[in-house]
Order: sequence, then C-alpha cells, then structure tokens
Amino acid sequence: MTDLILVDGHALAYRAYFGVKNPMMSPGGVPVNGVYGFGRMLIRIIEGSRAREGAVVFDSPGPSFRKGLYPPYKANRPIPPEDFIAQLPLMMDLSRSLGIKVLSDSAFEADDMIAAAAVREAERGKGVVIVTPDKDLLQTLNEGDITIMRPAGRDTFTRMDASLFRDSFGFEPCHMAEYQALMGDRADNIPGVPGIGPVTARSLVKSYGDLESLYGRISSVKGTLRCRLERDRDSAFLSRELARLRLDAPVPEDLFLEEPDREELVCFCERNGLEVLAGTCSSFCTSATAGWR
Repeated sequence: MTDLILVDGHALAYRAYFGVKNPMMSPGGVPVNGVYGFGRMLIRIIEGSRAREGAVVFDSPGPSFRKGLYPPYKANRPIPPEDFIAQLPLMMDLSRSLGIKVLSDSAFEADDMIAAAAVREAERGKGVVIVTPDKDLLQTLNEGDITIMRPAGRDTFTRMDASLFRDSFGFEPCHMAEYQALMGDRADNIPGVPGIGPVTARSLVKSYGDLESLYGRISSVKGTLRCRLERDRDSAFLSRELARLRLDAPVPEDLFLEEPDREELVCFCERNGLEVLAGTCSSFCTSATAGWR
C-alpha cells in the first residue's frame, strides 16, 4: 500500500518539457507545453498511487551546500533553456492548486529532501513510493517499505525496491554512495577515483562495504588498483560526501494531500491558455473529492 508519494519535480518537469513537442503559448506569450505535460503526468501519478500524502520536490535555483564543498560540482551541466525555466513557477502553482505540497530549500537539493521524507515516513511504518530517474535515491531502499519508480518510456515506469537492488548491484542499497564515490559521476561532476569504473567499484563495495573498511584493509588490495586508491583517497571520501544524501534536510511534518481547488484550476487553465488540460483537472477534482484520498 502506498501511503506517501514523492515526486522529483525537476525530473518530471524536464520529461514534460522535452516530451511535448507541439508549441503551446499562454495568452501572455509564455510557453506552456511543459506545464501541460507536467500536469497530465502528475495527475496520473497521484491518481495511480492512491496515496493520502504526497509532495512534489524541486531544486532551488541557488547553489546547495555541495557547491561549497566542491565548487566544480555540477559545473559541467548546460544552462537550462529559458523557456523551460519560465514554466517552473507555473508547474509549482499547478501542483499547489491540485492540493499537492511543493517543497524546495535553498541549502539542500531535492534529492536530500525526498530522501529525508521517505526515510522518516518509512521508519514510521508507511509505504513510500518515490518517482524519479535519479540513481542517488537508490540509497534510500534500505529503509523500510520504500519503492522507486523510474521512468522507462512514455507513461511507463520500472520498479526498484531493496530486493531488486541487491539482485542488480550485488550489495546493500546503503552502500550506493560508496559505489558512486569510487567510480565518480560524470552527470554531477563528482571526481571519484580516476581509473576505477563500475565493475571495479562494484567488486570493491561487495568485498569491503564502506570506504573505512576498504582503506582499513588496503594492504589486501594489490597492484595498480591499490596505488590508485591510495593516491586518490581524499577524492574518494570527498566524492562520498557529495554523493551521500542528507537525511537532515528540512521536511514539514504535514504532507497530507489537500482537496484540489477546482475554481483556481479553472482560472489557471484559462489564464494560461491550457483549456486542453481543464478536463483532466476537473476529472481529478471529482475523483479526489469522491473519497479516494
């Protein structure tokens, strides 16, 4: 049973923005193709989960604490298109009108807040579903009843839980950050240990677990691999700090879904030239008020 649904807002926004090819503009000249796709997908996710609690979590536009630890963190990422950025506030407004909490924090990333909420509620015995393509959140799968749904195609998702993770990776989900620390992460510009790829990183994590155990028994590692690990020890520990999710990220206690604001949704769709979305929103309001929440 799903009690809490947590949605990676930026990931869903990107998916919607690039997934709706037809240009759509509001009467004020703001592009809204991403807003349309975002709304349709978010409603399907929430209705399909039948959860009573939920949140859409976005990254803040400013630098997180990781940038202070390592200034090149994510520096390789391209600047998002301006018309994508312009649609983010509308996506947040739409989420709120649908009765879904919107979370963001200037010091932490969305992944940290999702992880903090998921682990906290799983420890309270709730079933949690996270909708995200981000591999960092696989770290949470050790904690109680948490499932990750990863987008796999148009309107399709692949399911990952702790058991499937162990079958796939061969080690515990709590060691995902060690794995990322050793091999690095090009997407986030995390350096890792140069010369160590996924196969070697997986083997080391399976054999030693965490970095402390690995470096405490470094004499058992032979040859060039040992040289690499010793040479870039500091990079390995820094990379783990960058990859590891922070469970102390601030998350409100109240994550209950609220009754959608039917009147505001009608106004939102009219104001933004999204009459094509109005019917979907109306159906959502009807199903929500009928008691599935």
